[in-house]
Amino acid sequence: MNAADIAERAKFAQRIAREAGALALRYFRREIDFAAESKGPQDFVTAADHAVEALLRERLQGAFPDDAILGEEGGGELGRNLWVIDPIDGTLNFVHGVRYWCVSIAFIATGERRIGVVYDPSQDELFWATRGSGAWSDATRLQAAPRDRLDHALVGAGYVPRHPLDEHLALKRRLHEAGAAVKDMGAGALMLAHVAVGRFDAFLEPHMHPWDASAGLLLVEEAGGRIHPYPGPGGLLAGGAVIAAAPGIFDALQGIALAR
Repeated sequence: MNAADIAERAKFAQRIAREAGALALRYFRREIDFAAESKGPQDFVTAADHAVEALLRERLQGAFPDDAILGEEGGGELGRNLWVIDPIDGTLNFVHGVRYWCVSIAFIATGERRIGVVYDPSQDELFWATRGSGAWSDATRLQAAPRDRLDHALVGAGYVPRHPLDEHLALKRRLHEAGAAVKDMGAGALMLAHVAVGRFDAFLEPHMHPWDASAGLLLVEEAGGRIHPYPGPGGLLAGGAVIAAAPGIFDALQGIALAR
């Protein structure tokens, strides 16, 4: 796939991320009513998730009918050219009226992340990247933070109930003992975007699905940050651990994250 093909897809992904975000925002504001259903402990899905994913699938299939699509709600199969979509990352925040959630779209060609788009409708901020061309928000090029000390760092540490609680608490303790400030904002894709823009110095989570991680990881890479190899040995469908950080603290953070 040549550079022109990637550029075309990147512009398209930005347009439909905004369109999807506008639809999601109508649900968030209760202009369209919805009910939340539980998929598991503190894991919700809503009519908004389904409607936004349906919109994204319709737009992508119409524009690129030969591309495969993998989505959080509708699943899918892998393909040589693959769109990976999360219609609303941070659904728990969404259903509680908390303005920290996003639309995430990634494009993977022959196993390599090539496009990443994360859109925050509440702030009307669009973050996007293409492999080798940097990460951007509108005309502003993104740059990971220059942080070089963990005891000056703001670190995101994601947790969901499928992660072992004792391991998560032990990790948070190690991070606090290293002097880091530790937060979990509840939307991994958006936290990765905020690592790319330098608002967070790092983000880590013991396991993330590809629709949560793929776009944000490319943003961090293209903003000059460093990441732990993703996905894990099980391949893309299995997902894997996520560690993403400003380059000056990555080694120290990874050492803490992988310690047992």
